[in-house]
Amino acid sequence: METYSTTVVIVGSGSSGISAAFELYQKKIPFILLERGDKVGGAGKFGAHGMFAIHSKQQDEKGVDYGYEQAFTELTTDNHYFVNGELLSRFLKESGANIARLDEMGLPVTVEQSEQKPHLNDPLVYHKFNNFKDKMASWDKLPEKFTADGINQVLTNTSAIDLDYDNGLKAVIAADNQGEKLRIETKKVIFADGGYCGNAKMMTTKYDDADELLNLGEHKSDGTGIRLSQKLGANTYHNPVLFAHACAPSSTINPMARDSSVETLTNLPLLWVDQTANRFVNEDIVYDFALWGNAAHNVGGKYYVILDQNTLDYFKNNEVNLEDSFERQFCDVGEIPRTSVGPLPNIQNDFDQAIKSGEVVVGKNVEDLAHKLGLPIDALKRSLKNYNQAIKNKNDEVFLKPANELLFNVADGPFYAIVEHCAILGTLDGVNVDRNCEPVRKDGSPIKDLYIVGNNVNGLYSDGYPSFEGIANGFAFVSGWIAAKEIQKNLA
Repeated sequence: METYSTTVVIVGSGSSGISAAFELYQKKIPFILLERGDKVGGAGKFGAHGMFAIHSKQQDEKGVDYGYEQAFTELTTDNHYFVNGELLSRFLKESGANIARLDEMGLPVTVEQSEQKPHLNDPLVYHKFNNFKDKMASWDKLPEKFTADGINQVLTNTSAIDLDYDNGLKAVIAADNQGEKLRIETKKVIFADGGYCGNAKMMTTKYDDADELLNLGEHKSDGTGIRLSQKLGANTYHNPVLFAHACAPSSTINPMARDSSVETLTNLPLLWVDQTANRFVNEDIVYDFALWGNAAHNVGGKYYVILDQNTLDYFKNNEVNLEDSFERQFCDVGEIPRTSVGPLPNIQNDFDQAIKSGEVVVGKNVEDLAHKLGLPIDALKRSLKNYNQAIKNKNDEVFLKPANELLFNVADGPFYAIVEHCAILGTLDGVNVDRNCEPVRKDGSPIKDLYIVGNNVNGLYSDGYPSFEGIANGFAFVSGWIAAKEIQKNLA
């Protein structure tokens, strides 16, 4: 087994790992960064568009008066006090200074109103990457920066698989993608490997609807840090917290592709029914990604968008005053989003292709559609009748959808059903830690030499991803920074 030696091993190069590496680099503490993939980056690089922070310099310059007291109170109460109060406090108090660090890292952000329509009047706390493509490129340049002086190493296609631990950390055992093992003798390890959404067994154990969930996050995240910490006695008791984030038909027809009319219509408040053929939510929830994903998770991870041929034809030839819920996310800082959809000249072809792939199901009448979907016919008929009445009256008595969104009834065949899945960017539960991001045992004592950060950490969320845009990415960067700073103090 080949042997390496360093002071710190960082497992994972997403937001929390790259943040920890940058701090160690600045403080000239030697490290080896392990990345399972062939390039650096995780969900924070490939998916996140910004982050939550309070008391940043940019906010102060704009006179933003939303600060620690409001954020701490809202996040605590929103999670029903199932939170690690000290860790939440430390994150919030250091989140503003982290924004300045991002400039130094070459990942600049600008505070601006939330990307999501329901949050346009929220306090100014969202800091968006100035340019998404530039962010990706700058992230890729960081390994060269870290390793230029020959002290640090970045090993891609390499995973941590075990620890040599005897009353303290002796070494991290890793393996490359060919299965060749290496031993890295080290004093500290930071597990920044992003939770467990890539581990099918762990997902199935935690979530009854795991088979229906659409993983748009990091398939590389297999729970290694969580499992190795638990093996050493770390307390991993916590409600499972799914990083649910919007919905989509499939990995090919998803909001990141932006190339299908099918996907466009899934981002609008049309008629949705669950796997019992009943409406289950005000479809206007489509404009809040966290709550949209949670609503789908609540009904088994799958639902159907129901529409008829007249609706397809209308979208083909007309502009519709409904906003695509993902429109704002793909605007760079300062860009003005479009608040309507259509005309969509390729919509029929897009739907025909999706029918062939099974992402859309078509029925010549209601009975045919119900049969093909395996839905109870009477329930589907009742849902259509009630929804069409709401459209006619411009009054949704049950779910209270706004009248200006009650636009399209579902009356004349053929009928279409877009098969929608709860999309996830990862998981948000794992290991209980203290305010320094050290894993703790059930008695609260820390396991020395280990640090758990980012999506591996319990304590910020009770049961689901809350509607505080960018908070997961903000915590990832700050927690990686916290771990690196604690290591520096511990080594001094």
